[in-house]
Amino acid sequence: MVGVFVVLGLLSACGGSGVQQVKDVDELLARTASSVQGQAALAKVGAEVSGPLSCTSAQGDSGVTVSCTGTTVEGKPVTLSGTVTSLPGGSAVQGNFVGSVAGQQVFNSDCLGCP
Repeated sequence: MVGVFVVLGLLSACGGSGVQQVKDVDELLARTASSVQGQAALAKVGAEVSGPLSCTSAQGDSGVTVSCTGTTVEGKPVTLSGTVTSLPGGSAVQGNFVGSVAGQQVFNSDCLGCP
């Protein structure tokens, strides 16, 4: 998100619409990265997701809040929720995340896609 903050600074001179565009891009990046890396994190704990996670997002005071849903290949509902605080390059997503399968928490992580 560091790059986004640089762009935010540049677009702030364009007025409110430029700032809103950057926030929209910020949310899109957080949503997309969370979907991809959340699916991989669920697979690591044995919950293979059928298709991509469907995620919504909202800009918050401490980052971008994401909420994702999907289904395992066995038909069990999965959720991923958390707050994205940083996208440190590549595809890693830093923040606070909880993954659940059929209502049971299967992981709690401060980074999705980190080594």
